[in-house]
Amino acid sequence: MEIYEYHLKTIDPIFFAKESVTGALTPPYIHATAINHAVSWSLGILNTNQYYITPFESQDRNEPFYENSWITKKFYFTPARPKHDISYLSEIAKGDGDKYIQLGYGAVKIHGKSIAHYEVLKAYSLFFIPPETEFIGILYVFENDTKKKFPKLIRLGSFRGIVELHISKELKIVGNENNKFCVHPVDPLVHAPIRGQLIQMLPYPIVDLPFLNEVFAVRKAGKLVYVAHFPEIEEKEEIVIKNDLNFI
Repeated sequence: MEIYEYHLKTIDPIFFAKESVTGALTPPYIHATAINHAVSWSLGILNTNQYYITPFESQDRNEPFYENSWITKKFYFTPARPKHDISYLSEIAKGDGDKYIQLGYGAVKIHGKSIAHYEVLKAYSLFFIPPETEFIGILYVFENDTKKKFPKLIRLGSFRGIVELHISKELKIVGNENNKFCVHPVDPLVHAPIRGQLIQMLPYPIVDLPFLNEVFAVRKAGKLVYVAHFPEIEEKEEIVIKNDLNFI
């Protein structure tokens, strides 16, 4: 296993749906489900037990069809935190009839007659992560030749914004440690944080500044830091599909 630090840099504005009182606010983190699914699909990897796209027979678009963010036995990306504070980009969007961002406030009545279950021509303030925003996370590579195949561009968010992916130099593992705080967020369904800062976002919360029982001590810029110890690799049912695009 090899461990790297990875960087994401937004080229397009990025939006992830999360409703708030003032509009749809995008959380300032990238979920591990998003990055792992995006990279897997760009490589043509499809895990039949970890659906990325909701099957058509389901009418609930918010119902997840994957157990966690660990999609493939070839690699794993942790959630990513922003490198700097984010100044959101606000846009006005019409959400009439859009199941992703539509809010219901009861039926609309015209001349005393109910005509719809939602208000018509309703507009929302959507808060995007702006271009040139950078995020940092940790990458685990379990098959050595996989790193050479990673795409330079991927698509993220509800509107499939383009994001640049950069892999830094390998982090040298110094040893194993116990009960340490890690320098990266984790998916609580993959790792098991004892405590940390809960970040509310879809499809489920992640944990930043996690305190873990088992960690790797690694060298980063001459300093000793800690990253999550990865669980034993399980066999995962995968098929490879043809994908002629260099990003999805």
